[in-house]
Amino acid sequence: MPQTLLMPKKAMRAGNRPVEPFIEERIEGAGETFMVSFLDGYLYYAPRANVSMILDESGAATVRKYFRHDLLLPHEQSLIDSLVGQGALRIPEEQNEMRSNVETSWSPTSVTFSNTQKCTLRCKYCYAEGGRLEDLDIPLPVAKAAIDLIMKHAVVRQANPSVSFLGEGEATASWKVFQSIIEYFQAQCGLHGFSPTVSLSTNGVFSPARLDYIAENCTHLTFSLDGVRDVHNENRVLPNGGGSFDRIVTTMKGLDERGKSYNIRSTVTVAGCYALTEFVQFVGENVQCKSIHLEPVFDATGVTNLAEEIERIDAHAFVKNFREARRVAAEFGIELYYSGAASKHRETFCGASNASTFLVTSRGIVTSCNEVLQPSDPRAPLFQYGQWNQETRAFVVDRNAIDRLGRLNVHEMPKCQGCIAKYNCAGDCYAKSASVSVSGEPADAGYTERCQITRELLKDNLLIGLISQSAEGGMLGQSCRSC
Repeated sequence: MPQTLLMPKKAMRAGNRPVEPFIEERIEGAGETFMVSFLDGYLYYAPRANVSMILDESGAATVRKYFRHDLLLPHEQSLIDSLVGQGALRIPEEQNEMRSNVETSWSPTSVTFSNTQKCTLRCKYCYAEGGRLEDLDIPLPVAKAAIDLIMKHAVVRQANPSVSFLGEGEATASWKVFQSIIEYFQAQCGLHGFSPTVSLSTNGVFSPARLDYIAENCTHLTFSLDGVRDVHNENRVLPNGGGSFDRIVTTMKGLDERGKSYNIRSTVTVAGCYALTEFVQFVGENVQCKSIHLEPVFDATGVTNLAEEIERIDAHAFVKNFREARRVAAEFGIELYYSGAASKHRETFCGASNASTFLVTSRGIVTSCNEVLQPSDPRAPLFQYGQWNQETRAFVVDRNAIDRLGRLNVHEMPKCQGCIAKYNCAGDCYAKSASVSVSGEPADAGYTERCQITRELLKDNLLIGLISQSAEGGMLGQSCRSC
């Protein structure tokens, strides 16, 4: 019989709200290969072999018999021969889990700057408490030293270096510091023969006079826009309490006029969840953005000084409205993205693992997580692994902390071991997991609504990949990595 994994009925998440149990089936004798009920049949998924297919009841039973080495009837053998011939039943030879190497060689070629605590907004759910701290700016010697460090590694590794802006406030709110960092980075790239890559995540509330500079000097742009006007303005407010929606849309239209592409990153609140389709329709009809990243809102009150608890959205509602919004998005050529259901095989969720993210805060703290920025954050001992040393004029990193970060991977997450999304979600956001865990350790976190969302949207993505590949004349049994 196939293995059936049942999530305990008493599984709970933060706030003592129950999470619906799910049943997962791994095929006996097929390693980490899954078979789950889907549509009117079954979804077969072998993530490490990058294979997925849809089977009917008879086909699913035949595949189970094949992996159990049961005697097959002639018509069953014919199906198996066909699938084997297409490579649809292959399993990687190495069945042992490929654990990440905890003895990490730390040599970053990219740096993310949280260059200022100043902010042009006062978002109600801001994990960074933008505009509410000390209005610190990163000292330029610290920023330049970070660029020198990644440049040294880039030369050795012959890898193009990159700089990103994301963090405690709005990067452009400290305009001279923002410009100085970019221009120093560009100069260093010129000296070493590299093409500079600069990414900016912004709230879009800045002077129109700055648009030309941003369009010319930022390679990648992402705007925070959280839904239609009323939804967005409920949470992303100006210091005077007014809404910011119209100013952000005006900024995006300014980039449209300049032929500059950009993405939207949207935090989905309860109200925003039920207006997703309307939001996508607005984007498609009014601006030229072709990619929207949607993430359910996270209540950060447990790890910040924010006082007003943020209501979490219902997983079923998010999935339902995401699906409806995706249909509308397709009409405009817009891609909708949710981080947990990425189609690409991965064993770590993000750059937090192995200290792959080199993020320098306004205080000179080095952290692997974009959301763990302050020394007071209870998650700081796990994610913060270094500090600028004013006396030695250098960054000092804790190798033991880096090794601990190297153990942040899906193999260390007990709740993930029987899940179909194991190698796509890779344990989900480790900072969020740490914050909902009683011990503060990501590995100890239980199931959340995000688990349900991830599993459902992954199935959708696999199906979309199969349909796309079939339309291109490819093999229906093999999933598409880039769907």
